[in-house]
Amino acid sequence: MTKPLKRRRVVSKDTLTLVSSSFTALLVLFANLIVFKVADYTKMLVIAGPLPILLPYDVNFINTLVLFVFILVTPYALIKYMNYRRKRKVELLIPIFLYDLAGLVRAGYTVPKALEIESEKDLGPLTDLIKKAVTRIILGENVSRALSETFKDQTLITRRFIETVAEAHESGGRAAQVLSGASSHAARLEAFEEERRRSLKVYVSIIYASIIIFMVASAFLLFFNTTLYETVRRGGGRLFTILLTPEQMKGLLYYTTLFIAAPSCIAIGKIRSGTIVEGVLHMAFLYIIIALFYTNVDYLVSMLMSFLPL
Repeated sequence: MTKPLKRRRVVSKDTLTLVSSSFTALLVLFANLIVFKVADYTKMLVIAGPLPILLPYDVNFINTLVLFVFILVTPYALIKYMNYRRKRKVELLIPIFLYDLAGLVRAGYTVPKALEIESEKDLGPLTDLIKKAVTRIILGENVSRALSETFKDQTLITRRFIETVAEAHESGGRAAQVLSGASSHAARLEAFEEERRRSLKVYVSIIYASIIIFMVASAFLLFFNTTLYETVRRGGGRLFTILLTPEQMKGLLYYTTLFIAAPSCIAIGKIRSGTIVEGVLHMAFLYIIIALFYTNVDYLVSMLMSFLPL
């Protein structure tokens, strides 16, 4: 009696990327904080409360956290976003595909034969999907199941319009009319979606501008804080003991900017494409800009102090 063969579990590319990026991010975090000791752990700010919080304000420590987040999320988000872009391209080609299919059916071809002819055309990523569906149909699978299984991972709009191809096949003499109507509807829907995306671009610009304005305001706040701190320190007044040092203020503003940027970038992704992964890529990009800004903001504060002495 032969033993049944065990199915191999195939690890997806997304999962493999997430695991490898997580391992790399943890390795970088461990190397920077434990091995190379880039952070100064004596720089701790105590935030009072029922449970006092120790907040490291050393810029090198925060930079390490930013690098950790960047390595952790960027590869996975990039692969997911490229997958989304591929699906989006398929969605954009659906009106052309339906229009050509309607023309072939009107010329006397059956829907399966029209699909076979379409599979020989260059329709970008849509061509591979049509070929897979045609192969299923040739092997004996019915048109409806072959199309639904082939396009099951595509966008909702793509799946809905692909269903009309199966409906056209089952409608017999009305197939050309069904496909032609679906093509017109898909084209109108795509035009509406493109107009919506263009109108929402202004909100994306506003989000980016608000974060940049906040960083500029942070530079001026650091300038005033540094000037006041140095003045009070030289005078030896009591206010000196309760003022935040310039480095503490910089750390707090650094954290604040990062916390503001994260939900704002998620909003960008939802506005532009309806997906969080695009927002994560925007966040990774902005985090690097924020890290560079706060790493070098002391030079900007020094320039302000030389030009605007108080």
